[in-house]
Amino acid sequence: MKGKRILMTGAAGVIGSDLRRWLVEQGATLRSSDIRPFGQLGDQEEIVIGDLCDAGFASRLCEGVDAIVHMAGRAKEGQWTDLAGPNIMAATHLWDAAHTHGVERIVYGSSNHVVGFYRPEEKISNDDPQRPDSRYAITKAFGEHLASVYAYKFGVKAFCIRIGSYRPEPISRRELSTWISPRDLAALVEIGLNADYVFETVFGISANKRAWCDNARAHELGYQPRDDAETFAARFGENREEAGKLENQFQGGGSAAKEFLADPALIPGR
Repeated sequence: MKGKRILMTGAAGVIGSDLRRWLVEQGATLRSSDIRPFGQLGDQEEIVIGDLCDAGFASRLCEGVDAIVHMAGRAKEGQWTDLAGPNIMAATHLWDAAHTHGVERIVYGSSNHVVGFYRPEEKISNDDPQRPDSRYAITKAFGEHLASVYAYKFGVKAFCIRIGSYRPEPISRRELSTWISPRDLAALVEIGLNADYVFETVFGISANKRAWCDNARAHELGYQPRDDAETFAARFGENREEAGKLENQFQGGGSAAKEFLADPALIPGR
């Protein structure tokens, strides 16, 4: 990491703030960007404020960097008018600028909601088709496809992390399956910045006993998560009466259940 010049987008967000501190600690020279002002960490960091929906800004942002950690975007469900700019247009401008300026690789903050319409009892892998559970998830699925094209066609390597429930500790029973600790996400980002690959999609979860996904490819690339949500399981008990609730029928939880009007039985199994 030391000596690399890294662009961190979404640097004022929760994940971005944690990762930029970690990157500076690792000795990276950091260009941190967001749409809103935020404080500088030290001499190793350059702060650049602007909107990636501006293609010219995106181009200037990518000049002279070796790699990008892309965490910018709208991180919750919304209407297309709310999502299209920050999650789709911004991403296209960033990847195009990365290609133009010869950036080697992009670590992309995708989402577990890209596969949110799989059932909890279905153990999925990164080879299973996308099954997004919301408009937000569709924009993240788009980002993965965008990354794939630029990797295979233009040589901009891409490491897509389907981030689960990111926080210091899980706060619900569902998160016993989806949780990722800050230090485990940092470990995945480190792999994305250093491993030998062209295009990869991995799951952003800790070593959770109740995980709904097989993260074998991440482990093959060197991922050794240090945390397991099972440590916190006693907090939540085992309320089996909740199993039939719509939000508990899909891996996407509340995101999958929101605005749901169809028959759940119509969604096929894996």
